[in-house]
Amino acid sequence: MRHLLASLLAFALLGSSGGAVFAQQPPVPVEAALAQPAPGPGDFEIPGGAFFTQALPGRTDGAGFAVQDGHGARLWSAFLARGGVEGLGYPISRRFEWDSQVAQAFAQGILRWDSEAGDAQLLPRAALPGGKLPDYAIQPDRPPLVAAELERKPWSGWWWPAFEGRGPTLYQSNGPLDKYDRYVERATGENPLARPWERQEMRFPGSTWAGHCNGWAAASLLEPEPTEPREAFGVTFSVGDLKGLLSDYHFADAAAWTFGEGGTVDPADFHRALLDWVAGKGKGFVLTFEMADGEVWSFPVYRFETAWGPDPEVFGLWRVSTTVWVANPDVPPDFVGLKPYPGPEGKTFQYVLEGDPRDPSAGAWTGASERGRFAHPGRIWYPQPQIRNLERQLASPNLDRTTLDNLLAGR
Repeated sequence: MRHLLASLLAFALLGSSGGAVFAQQPPVPVEAALAQPAPGPGDFEIPGGAFFTQALPGRTDGAGFAVQDGHGARLWSAFLARGGVEGLGYPISRRFEWDSQVAQAFAQGILRWDSEAGDAQLLPRAALPGGKLPDYAIQPDRPPLVAAELERKPWSGWWWPAFEGRGPTLYQSNGPLDKYDRYVERATGENPLARPWERQEMRFPGSTWAGHCNGWAAASLLEPEPTEPREAFGVTFSVGDLKGLLSDYHFADAAAWTFGEGGTVDPADFHRALLDWVAGKGKGFVLTFEMADGEVWSFPVYRFETAWGPDPEVFGLWRVSTTVWVANPDVPPDFVGLKPYPGPEGKTFQYVLEGDPRDPSAGAWTGASERGRFAHPGRIWYPQPQIRNLERQLASPNLDRTTLDNLLAGR
């Protein structure tokens, strides 16, 4: 990645904040694209150009060919200048190399970019060596955008601070752990002392942020949402109490997988997790922001939309805009349902990727996602509840899973 980032600096301009703002080619106006003949039902706009599925009639998998500006060749602009679909027909290939220049084939000819002239030549297919397109060039491509949303979404819940003054705590009188102790004592004759353990081991009165948001995030991904109070042995547990107990239990979960142990996750790992884990497996993951002085905030991801286009100049570098939707932990304890954070528009990140954008080798955060509070994820991970309390005891040893299951079922 170093050689590409070094190349990028040659094109960088310094913004008013002192951060690097990469120079961009002027985008092709949307009006120019709309002035072309109406695209087919499967053709659509993408960053820096358009994606054509009409180029491959009869296919139903969404495959096609992209025509885009970028990577040093403004083929989309050249395509529009020559009449678009009406003038050249649909693309019939990906980009390919021809005499050390970038080219792309269309039904009515081939555009070959002339880097010295800053424009494209229109050449007949017969001018190709052997009159044949390279085999790799005619392999259908997938669109440079992906979107996915979980079928079973996480639920919003209170983050249960580990200090007084910011709202309900797990260890307060008549709170979740106090009720749990009373319930178990009435059922077994022995008090498990989960509440005093929590207050002794997990109370941080000097903090302004410590809490159980990572436990809530894990619980909301793994557990069905409690939606009604439960009464057992004369003890009534509210929805907030039940969510609090689940958040406390999963506070001790290990990670089945994780990226970003150093405090900043590589955008390549973040991007790959969205495509492979959320879109591919239909599972969410926990996105954690890590700030100064150890402050961390965790949120469960349940939806994303990402789109990428080629860097204007640097070959093999892709500029990406990704919006994710995560559940909000700042709701009343008895809240039922899903409230997105920071709002219904989601949270957008900007970054660049190197290599294949569907399986990138490296990346870097850019623009507003480069630095600042909540600018980009510090870590992403998926909980493993079968492995708990790895480095230290993080939940009361007497907060029992079977007992919780009985309680959630109202037994």
